[in-house]
Amino acid sequence: MARQKIPLTLHQLRDRITAFELHPREAQRARQRVVDSLLAAGVHHQTALACARAWVIEGDFLLSDLDPTPYTHSVGNPPYVRWSRVPVGLRADYERIVPRTLVGGDLMLPFLDRALESLSPGGRFGFVCSDRWRYMAFAEAFRQKWLPKLTIHSERSVLAEEAFVQSVDSYPTILIASKKISDPRGRMRATVRKQKGDTLADLGCIVRVGPALGHTPAFVLGPEEDDVEPDLLHQWIDGSEIHEGSITWKGRRVILMYGSDGTLLDPKRFPRLQTRLRSFRAQLKKRAIVKHGAPWYRTIDRVQAQIWSRPKLLVPEIAKIPRVAIDLSGAVPSHGVYAIFASDDDVVRIYDKLANGKLASALSNVAPRISSDFVRCYKRFLMLARF
Repeated sequence: MARQKIPLTLHQLRDRITAFELHPREAQRARQRVVDSLLAAGVHHQTALACARAWVIEGDFLLSDLDPTPYTHSVGNPPYVRWSRVPVGLRADYERIVPRTLVGGDLMLPFLDRALESLSPGGRFGFVCSDRWRYMAFAEAFRQKWLPKLTIHSERSVLAEEAFVQSVDSYPTILIASKKISDPRGRMRATVRKQKGDTLADLGCIVRVGPALGHTPAFVLGPEEDDVEPDLLHQWIDGSEIHEGSITWKGRRVILMYGSDGTLLDPKRFPRLQTRLRSFRAQLKKRAIVKHGAPWYRTIDRVQAQIWSRPKLLVPEIAKIPRVAIDLSGAVPSHGVYAIFASDDDVVRIYDKLANGKLASALSNVAPRISSDFVRCYKRFLMLARF
């Protein structure tokens, strides 16, 4: 405003910003920061106090009334809370006002939805938020509603320790987008180029992500390790071993903690396995699945050889340039690798559609880029891409 020669008076400033803070102490701290910033800008002390009181509202963003006038900018850091963990009384209040399609997933989605609803056409949007809205099933309605209406300028991943004071299990991104402007007939000005070709679903493919282990050092043995019964070990591949068109196996093997019938092994029946897992017991017992009643020695997902034995294509989840290779060894992929299954006769044909840069080209239309310009090749994006 100073650059535009607009006087920094209460009349000019009072209705410029609306902010919400749920916790009283943090709301007061925010008001003090507003006062300090305005005083530094040369605003009169009384004006700064009045603006702080008007701008920072102590209340719940979802339950509070908003000015009907659209906002030009929206910024924030919504809570990442599963719907089931919201207190019952508060959840009932939310369910009375939150669109039904956004109930039952993560509380972050209603916050993003309301912020976008209140944004004017052409307005800018910047949020620190979990990246799970991009591919989780509970966010499908949100994606269908908003992705056609947004121009996403950047999605930069940040380390959880950079975004939070405490250690948390979250994958935050800084999402910056703008709301597209409709023409008088209600159509979006931005045009979407129609893509030709088939999706993997059209080609009869199934996409699976490698099993989550919960603590890789406990369940994956290096080539020099031999402290587990050999019959329990199986070839294991991670993203670093997958190159365009080839796989370079480093000799690592994963423990098959589930039998062919799907039952979890009892380490007491395998002395060498039991000794190894006991050496990792402290780390394994700290995992969330154990705190919720699972045996301390189980993997998060079932690790069974027969699930991965068919010929398949392997794609690393995160890559500077998306790449694909054929695996005929029946190896178990790591949780950072996606496996594309087709009928055995079609694997080479599907590979030809994805190889030599075709996968990267197809994903460029649907998959987000994260920090350092890496591409996230989630299952959802692989299934949406056309080849």
